[in-house]
Amino acid sequence: MKTSASWLLTVLALAPLASAAAKVPTAEAAQLGQNLSPIGAEVAGNAAGTIPKWSGGLSQQSMQRGDNPYAADAVLYTITAQNMAKYADILSEGHKALFATFPDYRMKVYPTRRSASYPPWFYEATRQNATRVELTNEGYGFCCAAQGYPFPIPKNGTEVMWNHIMRYNTRGLRGYLDSAATAADGSYVIQRDYVQLSFVYNDREATVDSLKGMNLYALQKTVAPPNLAGEAHLLHVPIDRIKDQTGVWVYNNTVGRARRIGEVGYDNPLYDGLMTHDQLDMFNGPLDRYSIKLIGKKEMLIPYNSYKLYDPRLKYRDIVAKGHINQELARYELHRVWVIDAEVRQGFAHRYKRRRFYLDEDSWIVHAEDIYDEREQFWRCAESHSINFANLPVMINGVQVHYDLQSRRYVIINMSNEEPKMMEFDLAGKPGDYTPATLKRFATAQAN
Repeated sequence: MKTSASWLLTVLALAPLASAAAKVPTAEAAQLGQNLSPIGAEVAGNAAGTIPKWSGGLSQQSMQRGDNPYAADAVLYTITAQNMAKYADILSEGHKALFATFPDYRMKVYPTRRSASYPPWFYEATRQNATRVELTNEGYGFCCAAQGYPFPIPKNGTEVMWNHIMRYNTRGLRGYLDSAATAADGSYVIQRDYVQLSFVYNDREATVDSLKGMNLYALQKTVAPPNLAGEAHLLHVPIDRIKDQTGVWVYNNTVGRARRIGEVGYDNPLYDGLMTHDQLDMFNGPLDRYSIKLIGKKEMLIPYNSYKLYDPRLKYRDIVAKGHINQELARYELHRVWVIDAEVRQGFAHRYKRRRFYLDEDSWIVHAEDIYDEREQFWRCAESHSINFANLPVMINGVQVHYDLQSRRYVIINMSNEEPKMMEFDLAGKPGDYTPATLKRFATAQAN
């Protein structure tokens, strides 16, 4: 199976593992909208005043492509290899490794803007989930929800990770996304993918019965470079990927027909081996090969509100540099994050023996990840540069950078700066739009 655009696996849902979980009592759920935000974040700021109070996120407004609501913010301080030790407590191991590997690496830290916001109906669905949703099938699935974060007041790491994968991404999306896998000298070739997704979970009109256990449907094809073009893929992704099989079909122009293949995931390589399939969307699961542990919450510097990286006036050569992306375009802020450890279970295999995930409390998005190899040596790290499209409103887990510190290479995915049209969001779709017959038409049609 050829490399897929990473939006495809916003595509693959998590299959976490947990021993037990219970619904939250009504009295505890009453915190939502009070001292907790409607999706479970602490409303209050921190004692130092460096994290402000959540006040509803970025208010709904008309936003055009390239707009930056925080363009006037000044840099608070810049972290370099020389002063990194001063900030060690709020840096991930991955960011520390980047400073150690690249002498010119730096992080510009800006005021914290708790911009995450979502539609009112989504907040209400999340509130209702708190007292009725519980894990099923040992954590590989959950019951009784069709919209909203399933676990706004999580009790274990499995529930935290479910919130990441089931977050709101509008009804669907369609458009081009570009990636660049770099060589050690900084050279790269742009891979261009066309994707179309329907998120049936989190469709406002969906019900538990109408979902029939499904999470989303997706179509994807690579159109450039020529040596990667020529195949298209169709995915039917269930919520519980252990109970229900993920449907994967491939269409090859040479053969001229769609055929079903086995699911590809886990540590199968992508983007010249710089990523694995389960790194798409920062992490997409399944979690059956890992023991999952909730470490707690911590204040950390993470990429946030990186609107500069999405500016259509930029060329990819402005972003992609030797060793790491152009850090002048990245923005880091101090946020409270949920910290999750994942370690390969006894009797299972994965090229990543241990991983640590950092999830933003205001969006449940994995914003950073540390990765260790089979020898317990630090190997790779990843970061997600999310932004809020306030006119939808939705927090988008868009541009992601996956670093291999041992080879000094990286891949950046989900770029759209040089695309003539912005990704189309809130696209209405239905299961009938995603069939093997549809795949053939999708593969052979000229994309808009």
